[in-house]
Amino acid sequence: MQKFKKITDQRVTLFLFFLCWFAYFMSYIGRLNYSSAMTAMIQESVLTKSEAGFISMVYFFTYGIGQLCNGILGDKFHPGKMIFTGLGVAAIANLLMGFTENFILMSLIWGINGYAQAMIWPPIIRIFAEMLEGSRKIQFCINIVSSQVVGTLGSYLIAAGVMWLIGWKAVFGAAALCLGAMAVIWLWGFKRVEKFSMEHGYLPDETVKNDTQRQKAQGKMSELLIGSGLIAVVFPVVIHGMLKDGVTTWVPTFITETYFTSPAFSILITTVLPIVNLTGAYAAQYVYRKCKKREYMAAIVFFAIATAALLGIWVGKSYSMVLTVVLFAMITASMMAVNTLFVNMLPLRFEKQERVSTVSGFLNSMAYLGTAVSTYTIGLMVENLGWNITIGSWVIFTMAALICCVIFRKKEF
Repeated sequence: MQKFKKITDQRVTLFLFFLCWFAYFMSYIGRLNYSSAMTAMIQESVLTKSEAGFISMVYFFTYGIGQLCNGILGDKFHPGKMIFTGLGVAAIANLLMGFTENFILMSLIWGINGYAQAMIWPPIIRIFAEMLEGSRKIQFCINIVSSQVVGTLGSYLIAAGVMWLIGWKAVFGAAALCLGAMAVIWLWGFKRVEKFSMEHGYLPDETVKNDTQRQKAQGKMSELLIGSGLIAVVFPVVIHGMLKDGVTTWVPTFITETYFTSPAFSILITTVLPIVNLTGAYAAQYVYRKCKKREYMAAIVFFAIATAALLGIWVGKSYSMVLTVVLFAMITASMMAVNTLFVNMLPLRFEKQERVSTVSGFLNSMAYLGTAVSTYTIGLMVENLGWNITIGSWVIFTMAALICCVIFRKKEF
């Protein structure tokens, strides 16, 4: 895709936003369905806890690697085609997942799904950065967080309903249908946006650089990481990934085992998390402004909230199911705020270097590295050490991320 002049037509920008919104929304339907089905698969002895955690780890590992690779590719290739390919391959992977109970095949298929879904987010951020004006692209980068929230909620509700009516295998079939339909809609919709851009003079931009100029403007990745200070963000981003998705993956299992509820009920209870999570994105915007647009200063607030909430769960984890869910909601909402600060908004600072997709993909890959490691190790720790020690380790890591943010609190990008 050639670089666009900024689109100012409000109807077209809203159409583009909702097209991206639904694409990312559908990606959540086809990723969190595994978390929903996992509890039933463990209960039916299809998988052990460590095997279930391993498959989840494979997904997040390939998703993280994919974010890094596709982030770089997203600055070089047509983002619309990348998103279509990601949706299509993810649909096929979900379809295949419902036809096997073999641990090795499940790991392979779900790993492919992870890489395919990593082709969606970095190109979306690039599209926003290059096609929209300053205030609008920032607002869209914040508003699209709602697709994650609604997608999480939708995934849990669809999974709970389908699993109750048919069984866990049908959960993957339903996701495949949603992803396949969205791939077709995306192909049609983005072509309309490009056609409008060409007809109204937004494309091509006379300032487009040739490949040599673009490569020179981008510079080396190592220089970008060290020179800009991005390297210092890595640890807090990894820990936020551990909490945002890694811990969330195990919440239904934790509730089932601690309060002796059914898998379907624990999934239904967990739907409160994404509802509350949306407040984190807008809280991030508010705190970010109050902290004079310093990402680290804003992140301190949210890591402090998460640390306090984890301590509450650790001390009284079996006291009250309602209180436990509320505390988990505080943690995930806080990490959604950190995600908004570091993964959504921070990459926009690199538009002049033409590295928006690369930076977004890199930071997302670091987040999912934390997710990948935690989903597997949580399963192992719970099996061998129990929930008390496992939750205690979450407290230590979150506190370490908080200290890191305090150390770099005056850092400006």
